[in-house]
Amino acid sequence: MPAFKLITTTALVLASTTLMQTTQAGSPPIQVVSPQVTMQPFPKPHAGDKRLVIRLPARADEASLLVRITPGKLSQVDCNTQSYAGTLETKTLQGWGYNFYVLRSQGHAMSTMMACPPNSSRTAFVPVAGAQQTISYNSRMPLIYYVPKDFNVQYEVFVPQQRGSARPE
Repeated sequence: MPAFKLITTTALVLASTTLMQTTQAGSPPIQVVSPQVTMQPFPKPHAGDKRLVIRLPARADEASLLVRITPGKLSQVDCNTQSYAGTLETKTLQGWGYNFYVLRSQGHAMSTMMACPPNSSRTAFVPVAGAQQTISYNSRMPLIYYVPKDFNVQYEVFVPQQRGSARPE
């Protein structure tokens, strides 16, 4: 039995060393075979809501990436700046420790009141004011959102160019 443990440990060390060398050589995003988090423990959406799931692909540079999440809705807009009223709550799945997010909105739109030129109407994604969030990239955990049926969630992956802190003067 101890010989089996030694062989298994040696194989694991060799595999992880090979993976590290491949990753450090600037390879494309790595494909990690890991069990996907199932949706079974998460609550079903309430009537009038839907559950949206974002599964991010595994990447070698995850520690340096951020994900910007923007809940909102496709709407007819004009030249005015528009947004929806609403709140985004972070909840934790009891017994599991997984986070999920719940958007509450009555669908009330806010808008500036500028005079717009004729034919300036178009369809665009209108965000929920104050509900945008920026979180660390993590391909091992899906991002789960419960939103009203007519709302959606958009996301953007980016690398912060520069970080700093303000200093008193």
